[in-house]
Amino acid sequence: MRKYSSITWLMLVAALFITACGGGRGSSELVDSRDSLSYVIGMNIAYNVLQMDSTVNADVVVAAIDETMRGKERFSLEEGKTYLLSYMNYDIYERVRRYEEQYLNDLAASDGDVVRTPNGLTYKVAALGDMNLTVATDRDTVALTYRATNLSGEEVDLVAERQDTLRTRVDQLLPGLREGVRLVGEGGNLTLWLPSSMAYGSAGDSEKGIKANEMLRYEVQIVEVKRRR
Repeated sequence: MRKYSSITWLMLVAALFITACGGGRGSSELVDSRDSLSYVIGMNIAYNVLQMDSTVNADVVVAAIDETMRGKERFSLEEGKTYLLSYMNYDIYERVRRYEEQYLNDLAASDGDVVRTPNGLTYKVAALGDMNLTVATDRDTVALTYRATNLSGEEVDLVAERQDTLRTRVDQLLPGLREGVRLVGEGGNLTLWLPSSMAYGSAGDSEKGIKANEMLRYEVQIVEVKRRR
């Protein structure tokens, strides 16, 4: 599991910025530029809260901002940082892990061709390919195409339907792909379900639209295997 070395602190920074600007409480009317600035900062706080955890209690968030502005916050900044780091790295991870485990167990139970590995990777082989030509070490090179989607079916990454393929050393792949490409030989194809810990982890990938702690489904075709000599 990837640790958070720096979490979205814009929420706390924005709250302190409101305090420094002397923002008021209570009114939702945008009377002047200060009110408009306060509202935009509030939106920024909300967006960052949603990115961290969409299940938080909005009333408590508002109360925390209000109390901080009045110098009556219940945690010190250091205590808040410690709690937030613990929550992001452990509490959310455990909740996600339990959900993924249940999803993958249900998937395997509903389809006898779906297999789970001890490491958590789940896969279904469509074609084995040439099993005399498989990945032997992480230093081997593979050429492959793939289509990656999230569990809602939204495409998040695609290396397919194009003249070139992804050609890379195995050790440069995501952990789940690194394990998955060993399961079939050259010419083989399979579907992989990568738990978030074997994909992009708690960081996600904003450029590809992959959220933090998101499990992904890969449809993979092994075009070529070149073993390191």
